[in-house]
Amino acid sequence: MSSQWLSKAFMKKICENPKIKLRSLIKKAHSKWNVDLTMTKAARVKQQALDEINGTYGEQYRRIHDYAAELLRSNPGSTVQIQVERPPEFELETPPPGTDLRPQFQRIYICLEACKRSFMVCRPMIGLDGCFIKTPYGGQLLTAIGWDPNDQILPIAYAVVEAETKDSWRWFLLNLCDDLGVDKIRWCTFMSDQQKVTLNLNLCN
Repeated sequence: MSSQWLSKAFMKKICENPKIKLRSLIKKAHSKWNVDLTMTKAARVKQQALDEINGTYGEQYRRIHDYAAELLRSNPGSTVQIQVERPPEFELETPPPGTDLRPQFQRIYICLEACKRSFMVCRPMIGLDGCFIKTPYGGQLLTAIGWDPNDQILPIAYAVVEAETKDSWRWFLLNLCDDLGVDKIRWCTFMSDQQKVTLNLNLCN
């Protein structure tokens, strides 16, 4: 069995756990195919799978504007905001040869129209939370969640940002204010990290 074939066979397992130990791959190959892998070959198999996975992630980020366009096409009235970073050399009149001037993804905010309309007739309560994104590029997922009349979770808006900072939360909440409107959001009770808190919403004014 070639390392290329094995890397594809282990693709799903390595994608789910990029830090999987080489001994786990060796044990799996032995139990499933009765094949003994050396540590060197197992390392090569893992690296080939990671290279393929990381390349896939990069391609998806390059198509982020296509994703935004499809969301707006299939969900009219929705909001999608994309923020990118450009290298400092982009401002130069004659950038150094070989400089990569392509913009890099920084943030995306999404609020689907159906979710926004649903929240308008729900109790004025919003839960805010953030969590790590377990991909090679990292980042944080920020969410605003409501509760419908059946006490089911209702996603209002979500965003992928570079880190959970005061600036990224402010950016997220400003977009949320624009979507829900100040008159609606000023009367909402906010809950963060499963604890009742009071937030200063002067940023909406």
